[in-house]
Amino acid sequence: GEYHQTPHRGLEGQTPMEHWALCGDQVRLPTAALNLDDAFLFEVKRRVQRDRTLSLNGTIFEVDAHLVGETVLLRFDPALAPSRGIEVWHKDAFVSLAKPVDVHANCFVRRNHSPQTTETAAPPSTPLALRNLPHSNKEPH
Repeated sequence: GEYHQTPHRGLEGQTPMEHWALCGDQVRLPTAALNLDDAFLFEVKRRVQRDRTLSLNGTIFEVDAHLVGETVLLRFDPALAPSRGIEVWHKDAFVSLAKPVDVHANCFVRRNHSPQTTETAAPPSTPLALRNLPHSNKEPH
């Protein structure tokens, strides 16, 4: 066509065909192993909450428990439904596919809470031990 035969200012007056003839051998073509879909995924960072969840575009996802408190990289195709899952990467390694959380099931997951140490007196173990407890001098009304 006419386009390839017309000199271009961006090519310093060369035609696209002339430029290709001079530089075409420097073009690197993708290998068969390259997955172009992976090359164009969106990437965002998120911090994993204590309940093993994170949020992306208003959808809550659940991830592996060992990632709690960590910042992870999410890779996803925004054109696909979130139910298909999103890639979770941590420290440059693929971890898993995160799926939207089942909110009802998630409320029953055991959490690893920090133990709170409060000193409380142990209750008496037998009814006879109750007689040794200090009593108030106040009379009941």
